Amino acid sequence: MAERDWIRRYFAPLACSQGAAGLTDDTAELYPASGPTVITTDAMVEGVHFLATDPIDTVARKLVRVNVSDILSSGAMPSEALLTLGWPADRPETELATFAAALGEELGAWIAGLIGGDTVSSPAGLFLSLTMTGRCLGTKPVRRSGAKAEDDLWVTGEIGGARRGFLARAAGEASPWIGVLHAPDLPPLAAAGLLARHATAAMDVSDGLLGDARSLAEASGVGAEIDFESVPFAGGAANLAEMIDLGTWGDDYQLLFTAPPDAREELLLEAAQQGIRMSRIGQIQAEPGLFVTSESGPVNLPETVAFEHGRIGMPATRP
Repeated sequence: MAERDWIRRYFAPLACSQGAAGLTDDTAELYPASGPTVITTDAMVEGVHFLATDPIDTVARKLVRVNVSDILSSGAMPSEALLTLGWPADRPETELATFAAALGEELGAWIAGLIGGDTVSSPAGLFLSLTMTGRCLGTKPVRRSGAKAEDDLWVTGEIGGARRGFLARAAGEASPWIGVLHAPDLPPLAAAGLLARHATAAMDVSDGLLGDARSLAEASGVGAEIDFESVPFAGGAANLAEMIDLGTWGDDYQLLFTAPPDAREELLLEAAQQGIRMSRIGQIQAEPGLFVTSESGPVNLPETVAFEHGRIGMPATRP
């Protein structure tokens, strides 16, 4: 099937946004909201971010969710999306249909619409990229750079589910965590409003809780202290080594944010009302650096506390 037929049959039906023009043009129209608009993009490559044997519908869902987590962390609501798709000749058309259906369902779940993109044939595996815009719910987006000393450090959901899924799959075990690896759990849309109202700084947890906490602190010119006993590790953690492993692997796509201590009671009340699971896991300090404690005292951290893309000596893949 020609690429123009892919678009007409599988993706044009998803393009219901006002400016999409049914995907019949090379450009789309944007209708900016009254406030600021944020934009993000994420790419996924076969053999790096997923395996060729992973269910194709979960590949579509993960592609959307890794972008949505960035939008939510900015205190914004997802809006428009543009898809770049490199489809291998050896993947059947039935998989393309499944991918498109899952993509449409997932975008709809986050109230986002496809407005354009590009499709090409790929000679060496499936690759995908999604660009997404978001409508800020506050007067400006929440950034990583706003944390202040004595702010509380919070995280939504659980940390380490994808790591548990990866280990289960590698061991050939049947486990519900494999589903989390394929399509990460995200907090609900209401989290965007909660962050817009209360957060001083925020980001999503993609490369490991510890590494991302360090990144947030560095961007804000402060330090971060994390209490391992307060971190909601997926399935619990049996010992310190497991805590470090789950806290450094990543692919969680939960929201990590800071807020003033006097907002604590209101945050917990709003989270309970809106079904947002979140945990206070530490505090921001004036002294730069990342400090982790457990019930036995300060934790000696490994040299690498995050997945580092393209770092010499790091594994080439983490699907």
